Amino acid sequence: MAKTRRSPTQRPPAQPIRWLHQLAALLAEVSRAERLGEGDSSLASRRLRQRMLLAQRLFDPLPKPLRANRWPEEVVWTALRWGGPALVLALWLHR
Repeated sequence: MAKTRRSPTQRPPAQPIRWLHQLAALLAEVSRAERLGEGDSSLASRRLRQRMLLAQRLFDPLPKPLRANRWPEEVVWTALRWGGPALVLALWLHR
């Protein structure tokens, strides 16, 4: 199978932005919004505030797939809490 050659001016196909990159961009926006001053009324600050309000409307309340499920979380923390002493007891009893 022969490879097709691209001309030097062609760019490789763009890869889609992954969700972690999008999350990082969102967190960077939030960080910029936290540093805004109260009296800042520039166009960039107004647009940033608008984006933060939109994000808040989208995520408040969180959609059901993004809500934390308490059961697995409680199982993990209970296992971690009691797993250490239980492991020490098992090692001691094994001797």
